[in-house]
Amino acid sequence: MSLTHEALTQALLRSYEAYYDIATVDDGTPLVATCDFHSTSERYVLTKKAKLWAAETNEYVFLFHLPQLTNEALVQCREQALSLGMEKIHPHSEHMYSHITAILLCGGTQPDALEQLKRYKKSANFKLSLHGWMEYRIAAVDLSTGEVTTNRKGKELSKSLGQVIDFERKRNLGEEKKSV
Repeated sequence: MSLTHEALTQALLRSYEAYYDIATVDDGTPLVATCDFHSTSERYVLTKKAKLWAAETNEYVFLFHLPQLTNEALVQCREQALSLGMEKIHPHSEHMYSHITAILLCGGTQPDALEQLKRYKKSANFKLSLHGWMEYRIAAVDLSTGEVTTNRKGKELSKSLGQVIDFERKRNLGEEKKSV
């Protein structure tokens, strides 16, 4: 049973809603939602004025719907997520890292586009890493098979996306049994 763009989008947004700021997008591009996560850790001595250290981490997730993953569509979505993500990153002395994550929900995939996705890598250091760094992660989900493909930095996405896909499939099977 294949999943729909809408069902998987809703499942992913439910999984992000507890910790991320979610915004839906309707700008005529394949981008359908953004999810922003921000975390700051700090250590003090006696009072907050005596701060020993602070570390800020961020993740910016961009969720795309594509009827078919082609090389052209991959480049368009990849560059849109990179551009929008870099606008959100504001490096400073307490910034540790930011992840820009693109998730492409595809009705089908072309093998050469998947190979291009697997090989893609992008990162940036800010002021020789003194103001942190950025890593780009990308994953494509083929909705017809449920297969998840990622670049090297996105490997950890594969497991979490797989769990959401499995949960959504089981939920859909349960609803089908109830209706019969």
